[in-house]
Amino acid sequence: MADNNNPKTLNDTGDAYFFGIGRAVNRELAYTYYKQAADLDNPVGFHNLGQYFAAKGDYKAAVLNYEKAKAYLHAPAFLALARLYETGVGVHKNKAKAFKMYLGAAKLADVEAYDAVGLCFKNGIGTKKDAEKAKEWFRKAADQNDATGCFQLGFLMTEDSAYKKDPEPAFGWLDRGATGGNVDAMRTLEEIYAAGKHPWLLKKSRQHLNEIAFYYRELLAKSGDVPSLRAVANDYREGSAVTKVNHEKAAFYYKMLLDRGDAVGKFGYGVALLYGQGVRMDHDEAMRLLKDAAQDRHPLAMTRLGDASRLGLGMPVDNEAAKRWYMDAARLQEPEAIMNLGLLNYRNLIEGASAQLAFNYMETAAKNGYAPAHYWLGIFYDKGVGVAKDFDAAEKHFNKAIEAGNLGAKYKYASMLFEELPDRKLKGKKHDLAWAACRDLFVAYVEDPAHNPANHAYAMYDLGLIHRLGRGTEASPRRARYWFESAAEAGLTKAMVEMYRLLKESEFSVAKDWLDRAAADPQNADALFEKGCLLLEGNAFVKADPKAGRALLDAAARLNHKEAIGKLMLL
Repeated sequence: MADNNNPKTLNDTGDAYFFGIGRAVNRELAYTYYKQAADLDNPVGFHNLGQYFAAKGDYKAAVLNYEKAKAYLHAPAFLALARLYETGVGVHKNKAKAFKMYLGAAKLADVEAYDAVGLCFKNGIGTKKDAEKAKEWFRKAADQNDATGCFQLGFLMTEDSAYKKDPEPAFGWLDRGATGGNVDAMRTLEEIYAAGKHPWLLKKSRQHLNEIAFYYRELLAKSGDVPSLRAVANDYREGSAVTKVNHEKAAFYYKMLLDRGDAVGKFGYGVALLYGQGVRMDHDEAMRLLKDAAQDRHPLAMTRLGDASRLGLGMPVDNEAAKRWYMDAARLQEPEAIMNLGLLNYRNLIEGASAQLAFNYMETAAKNGYAPAHYWLGIFYDKGVGVAKDFDAAEKHFNKAIEAGNLGAKYKYASMLFEELPDRKLKGKKHDLAWAACRDLFVAYVEDPAHNPANHAYAMYDLGLIHRLGRGTEASPRRARYWFESAAEAGLTKAMVEMYRLLKESEFSVAKDWLDRAAADPQNADALFEKGCLLLEGNAFVKADPKAGRALLDAAARLNHKEAIGKLMLL
């Protein structure tokens, strides 16, 4: 029970019921406590009664009680009356009277009133516009570490002539406002640094400016600004020029969005749960959130639901269900879903799949701006999938994929060049430049730590062949050995065979070791053939074993190895 003779206790209890602090909202019960405080001639009690009547729409009673509180020089009552007169809610609009009330509260050293008077001078509310007087009042608030005062003072400074030469004082006040929680200050600084147009900022690197802009954008996100939450969460999920991938932070910001009922939050947090990125994996909850986001017509949520069905994440693989989700997203022009429909057709994973549909979907995804689709179009044109083979078109799409940062496109483009250039009959400089491009693409792929291990080995093998055969460069056994050996050490058995062929005349022991390792692969026809020939004939280091040699040649012939077949015909 509240102490009936203690105004503070009565007002605090009334606030608890009025605002629902630790209990259900009950404004009528709040009124009884406020009334008891007011009956003790307490100004806070009168002010709270004014608040109660204003909430009910009884502005006559509200003004009466605010005036009673004002008589006790209660600053919040001055402010409440000022807002009513400024807006004309429940009273006749009178901006001059509003200004007088704001000034009255300011004379009582109320920091909120300092800001209000500053705004009156800034915008000409009830008084003449006066930027210098506005700054004086905002500085009073700023000196009390008031975030709004810091922002307003800093913002007015950006309009001074001195700002062009020296923006640091303005930036300093804006930063104090931003770190103090003023979202307008955060947004202003983010925009200033993102634009980077101030002469003082032109001296800074673009990377530095982006990092500072991101800092203020993240402050905005922490304040609950939805567009900033979306942007920052995505930056942490995907990584950006200013931040590395951080799934924990991405999940944190997506959860903030989710708590606000935002579809992007449902999607982002659902994906985090689906893959266990930054949070514990929970397929059931992930599916619930993604389906909620899909109902909100979030196309990427539909795409991820398709992925879950296609990959069997927390459920049996169901490519037909995946197709349905991708189709829903495709109807909203979501390009990744359109590309995935192309892949379902290309891989013949759904009923009625066709190469033509695969190509059509992939082309549509590319036209919709989805860069990974160019990688697949390069392959389709190279292999003639759903379209006539077209080297130039494949080259164009591989280059577009490479420009977009697709590492796999470098390998596929280089492989196409390696296979096609011998038949293109280029001469002179064009010939050498084409092969140099092929070589450089393979090297770039090999040196990138994000390469696929299997393709990495094949790329090194092809580089070995380029240097052994002298394609677009002088033949170099030394360089060929480097690449073949690197590929062989990566486990590629065909590279082991090349090491044998390269070294059998000069380093037979090393060559023989590589051949033995290669021949352990029963599907490597070249290795079986080479070892069969070696055992069939023997040499200074290996005793002939015709029976074992013939058995190896037979094994190679069963793999349709032409030289093995020819050799056996002569035996």
